[in-house]
Amino acid sequence: MQYHLSIQPFDYDYDFLEDICRYSKSLYKMKTVEILPRKTLPEYLLLKPKSLLAKFLMRKRKMIYLNDLQEELKRHSTYNSKKMILVILPHFILGFGDYLTGLTLKPNLSIVSTYSINERYLSKACIGISLHEIGHNLGLRHCKSEGCLMKTPCKPKNFYKGVYRLCKEHEKTLAHVAS
Repeated sequence: MQYHLSIQPFDYDYDFLEDICRYSKSLYKMKTVEILPRKTLPEYLLLKPKSLLAKFLMRKRKMIYLNDLQEELKRHSTYNSKKMILVILPHFILGFGDYLTGLTLKPNLSIVSTYSINERYLSKACIGISLHEIGHNLGLRHCKSEGCLMKTPCKPKNFYKGVYRLCKEHEKTLAHVAS
């Protein structure tokens, strides 16, 4: 089965999006991968810090509720079993949970937040987390194998070395999905 991936950045331009495209094509044999023009989330969705301390801690980044983000994304995408959408944004997402940076909401929609990722490792971690979430879109489950892209828990530090590969079991699963 051939899949199409659209990468949708919100509120920021990232320099690693081409790398996600390249790895998605080689690792998952994606038919086409495209980077959509950056969109801006409506201002009314973003929560404003209510204290000076919160303003200092948040700096230019803002917070958004996961439910509000889901509703906004539903307006921008329609379900297609062969098309996946990967959303990447810099905001703290209330409802994501502690240390969660990626989430697959439905079979074709994944979200990656760059909010809590160490700037030094931002590109490598976001590529890995994005590929992990794309794996979920293809039906791959979490894995306990060391070094597997689908290793649980999916934390940014798992990808600091920039190694993105699947274990033998997941490679077999992908081979069945592709046929």
